[in-house]
Amino acid sequence: MKPSIYFCAPLLCCLLTAHAAPVEKTPLSYDAQATEIVRITPLQGACAINFMSISDRRFTKDGIGADMPIPSGPPEPWISASLDTLKAYGFPVTHSASPVPGAVNLDVRLTRAYTWITHMRINGMVAIEAESKQADGVKTEKFRSAGSKTNMWGAKSEYVTALNYAVNSVVDQMAPALLRHCQSAKTAAR
Repeated sequence: MKPSIYFCAPLLCCLLTAHAAPVEKTPLSYDAQATEIVRITPLQGACAINFMSISDRRFTKDGIGADMPIPSGPPEPWISASLDTLKAYGFPVTHSASPVPGAVNLDVRLTRAYTWITHMRINGMVAIEAESKQADGVKTEKFRSAGSKTNMWGAKSEYVTALNYAVNSVVDQMAPALLRHCQSAKTAAR
Protein backbone atom coordinates (compact mmCIF):
# COMPACT_ATOMS: atom_id res chain seq x y z
CA MET A 1 0.00 0.00 0.00
CA LYS A 2 1.29 3.39 -0.89
CA PRO A 3 1.57 6.08 1.78
CA SER A 4 -0.40 8.48 -0.44
CA ILE A 5 -3.59 6.49 0.17
CA TYR A 6 -3.41 7.42 3.84
CA PHE A 7 -3.60 11.05 2.80
CA CYS A 8 -6.01 10.81 -0.16
CA ALA A 9 -8.73 8.62 1.36
CA PRO A 10 -9.55 10.90 4.33
CA LEU A 11 -9.31 13.96 2.10
CA LEU A 12 -11.74 12.42 -0.40
CA CYS A 13 -14.18 11.55 2.40
CA CYS A 14 -14.08 15.12 3.69
CA LEU A 15 -14.68 16.57 0.24
CA LEU A 16 -17.59 14.23 -0.51
CA THR A 17 -19.21 14.89 2.85
CA ALA A 18 -18.92 18.65 2.40
CA HIS A 19 -20.77 18.49 -0.94
CA ALA A 20 -23.44 16.00 0.13
CA ALA A 21 -27.01 17.10 -0.45
CA PRO A 22 -29.13 17.81 2.62
CA VAL A 23 -31.32 14.93 3.70
CA GLU A 24 -34.93 15.32 2.62
CA LYS A 25 -37.30 14.39 5.43
CA THR A 26 -40.50 12.51 4.71
CA PRO A 27 -43.41 14.43 6.25
CA LEU A 28 -45.62 12.47 8.62
CA SER A 29 -49.03 13.50 7.35
CA TYR A 30 -52.10 11.93 8.93
CA ASP A 31 -54.70 10.24 6.73
CA ALA A 32 -57.91 9.09 8.42
CA GLN A 33 -58.91 7.16 5.28
CA ALA A 34 -55.92 4.78 5.58
CA THR A 35 -57.74 2.25 7.70
CA GLU A 36 -59.08 -1.28 7.68
CA ILE A 37 -61.88 -0.31 10.06
CA VAL A 38 -65.11 -0.62 8.14
CA ARG A 39 -67.27 1.74 10.15
CA ILE A 40 -66.72 3.83 13.24
CA THR A 41 -69.73 4.01 15.51
CA PRO A 42 -70.07 6.55 18.32
CA LEU A 43 -69.86 4.98 21.77
CA GLN A 44 -72.61 5.49 24.35
CA GLY A 45 -71.31 7.22 27.46
CA ALA A 46 -68.29 8.86 25.82
CA CYS A 47 -66.94 11.74 27.88
CA ALA A 48 -64.55 14.62 27.27
CA ILE A 49 -60.92 13.69 26.60
CA ASN A 50 -58.13 16.20 27.15
CA PHE A 51 -54.63 15.55 25.84
CA MET A 52 -52.31 17.40 28.20
CA SER A 53 -49.13 16.42 26.39
CA ILE A 54 -47.99 14.38 23.41
CA SER A 55 -44.33 13.40 23.40
CA ASP A 56 -41.93 11.38 21.27
CA ARG A 57 -40.28 8.70 23.41
CA ARG A 58 -38.94 6.53 20.60
CA PHE A 59 -35.38 5.23 20.88
CA THR A 60 -34.63 6.28 17.31
CA LYS A 61 -36.14 9.69 16.65
CA ASP A 62 -34.55 10.47 13.32
CA GLY A 63 -36.73 8.33 11.06
CA ILE A 64 -39.36 5.65 10.52
CA GLY A 65 -37.46 3.00 8.57
CA ALA A 66 -36.32 -0.24 10.18
CA ASP A 67 -34.97 -1.82 6.95
CA MET A 68 -33.72 1.35 5.31
CA PRO A 69 -33.25 4.92 6.50
CA ILE A 70 -36.36 7.04 6.02
CA PRO A 71 -35.75 10.38 7.75
CA SER A 72 -38.95 11.97 8.98
CA GLY A 73 -40.13 15.09 10.69
CA PRO A 74 -41.46 15.39 14.23
CA PRO A 75 -44.31 12.93 14.94
CA GLU A 76 -46.21 14.97 17.54
CA PRO A 77 -48.50 16.80 15.05
CA TRP A 78 -49.20 13.47 13.30
CA ILE A 79 -50.14 11.75 16.58
CA SER A 80 -52.22 14.77 17.63
CA ALA A 81 -54.20 14.64 14.37
CA SER A 82 -54.77 10.89 14.74
CA LEU A 83 -56.03 11.30 18.32
CA ASP A 84 -58.48 13.95 17.11
CA THR A 85 -60.33 11.15 15.26
CA LEU A 86 -61.63 10.03 18.65
CA LYS A 87 -64.32 12.65 17.94
CA ALA A 88 -65.82 10.16 15.47
CA TYR A 89 -66.29 7.77 18.41
CA GLY A 90 -68.28 10.44 20.28
CA PHE A 91 -65.52 11.85 22.51
CA PRO A 92 -65.23 15.65 22.73
CA VAL A 93 -61.45 16.13 22.33
CA THR A 94 -59.36 19.05 23.60
CA HIS A 95 -55.63 19.75 23.82
CA SER A 96 -54.78 21.71 26.96
CA ALA A 97 -51.62 21.55 29.08
CA SER A 98 -53.66 22.05 32.25
CA PRO A 99 -56.23 19.48 33.44
CA VAL A 100 -59.80 20.01 32.30
CA PRO A 101 -62.37 19.37 35.08
CA GLY A 102 -64.74 16.51 34.26
CA ALA A 103 -62.55 15.20 31.44
CA VAL A 104 -60.19 12.27 31.23
CA ASN A 105 -56.81 14.03 31.16
CA LEU A 106 -54.07 12.12 29.35
CA ASP A 107 -50.36 12.36 28.74
CA VAL A 108 -49.59 10.45 25.54
CA ARG A 109 -46.18 9.07 24.62
CA LEU A 110 -45.25 7.63 21.24
CA THR A 111 -42.88 4.75 22.04
CA ARG A 112 -42.61 3.07 18.64
CA ALA A 113 -43.26 4.10 15.03
CA TYR A 114 -41.35 2.25 12.35
CA THR A 115 -41.78 0.49 9.01
CA TRP A 116 -40.29 -2.56 7.33
CA ILE A 117 -40.72 -4.46 4.07
CA THR A 118 -41.73 -8.10 3.59
CA HIS A 119 -41.95 -9.26 -0.02
CA MET A 120 -44.32 -6.81 -1.73
CA ARG A 121 -45.79 -5.38 1.48
CA ILE A 122 -44.87 -2.33 3.51
CA ASN A 123 -45.63 -2.84 7.19
CA GLY A 124 -45.86 -0.23 9.90
CA MET A 125 -46.01 -0.54 13.68
CA VAL A 126 -47.11 2.11 16.16
CA ALA A 127 -47.07 1.86 19.96
CA ILE A 128 -48.50 4.49 22.29
CA GLU A 129 -48.65 4.82 26.06
CA ALA A 130 -51.49 6.83 27.58
CA GLU A 131 -51.15 7.92 31.19
CA SER A 132 -54.11 9.26 33.17
CA LYS A 133 -54.16 10.64 36.68
CA GLN A 134 -57.18 9.41 38.58
CA ALA A 135 -58.39 9.48 42.17
CA ASP A 136 -56.86 6.04 42.82
CA GLY A 137 -53.49 6.91 41.27
CA VAL A 138 -51.81 7.08 37.91
CA LYS A 139 -52.83 4.52 35.29
CA THR A 140 -50.76 3.77 32.22
CA GLU A 141 -52.20 1.83 29.32
CA LYS A 142 -50.25 0.64 26.32
CA PHE A 143 -51.67 0.33 22.83
CA ARG A 144 -49.91 -1.23 19.88
CA SER A 145 -50.90 -2.17 16.37
CA ALA A 146 -49.45 -2.92 12.97
CA GLY A 147 -50.68 -1.93 9.54
CA SER A 148 -49.78 -3.20 6.12
CA LYS A 149 -50.19 -2.12 2.52
CA THR A 150 -49.04 -3.24 -0.90
CA ASN A 151 -45.79 -1.66 -2.06
CA MET A 152 -47.06 -0.11 -5.30
CA TRP A 153 -44.41 2.48 -6.15
CA GLY A 154 -41.74 2.24 -3.47
CA ALA A 155 -42.46 5.86 -2.59
CA LYS A 156 -41.67 7.11 0.89
CA SER A 157 -45.25 8.32 1.26
CA GLU A 158 -46.34 4.67 1.15
CA TYR A 159 -44.35 4.07 4.33
CA VAL A 160 -46.31 6.86 6.01
CA THR A 161 -49.54 5.27 4.75
CA ALA A 162 -48.55 1.98 6.42
CA LEU A 163 -48.01 3.91 9.66
CA ASN A 164 -51.43 5.54 9.22
CA TYR A 165 -53.01 2.08 8.98
CA ALA A 166 -51.29 1.19 12.26
CA VAL A 167 -52.13 4.41 14.11
CA ASN A 168 -55.79 4.21 13.06
CA SER A 169 -55.93 0.71 14.57
CA VAL A 170 -54.35 2.06 17.76
CA VAL A 171 -57.03 4.76 18.00
CA ASP A 172 -59.69 2.08 17.47
CA GLN A 173 -58.19 0.15 20.42
CA MET A 174 -58.04 3.29 22.56
CA ALA A 175 -61.74 4.17 22.21
CA PRO A 176 -63.19 1.33 24.37
CA ALA A 177 -60.39 1.77 26.94
CA LEU A 178 -61.14 5.49 27.20
CA LEU A 179 -64.82 4.66 27.62
CA ARG A 180 -63.89 2.64 30.74
CA HIS A 181 -62.01 5.71 32.01
CA CYS A 182 -65.16 7.77 31.42
CA GLN A 183 -67.20 5.39 33.55
CA SER A 184 -64.69 5.53 36.42
CA ALA A 185 -64.51 9.34 36.11
CA LYS A 186 -68.31 9.57 36.39
CA THR A 187 -68.24 7.29 39.45
CA ALA A 188 -65.54 9.45 41.07
CA ALA A 189 -67.53 12.63 40.32
CA ARG A 190 -70.58 11.41 42.29
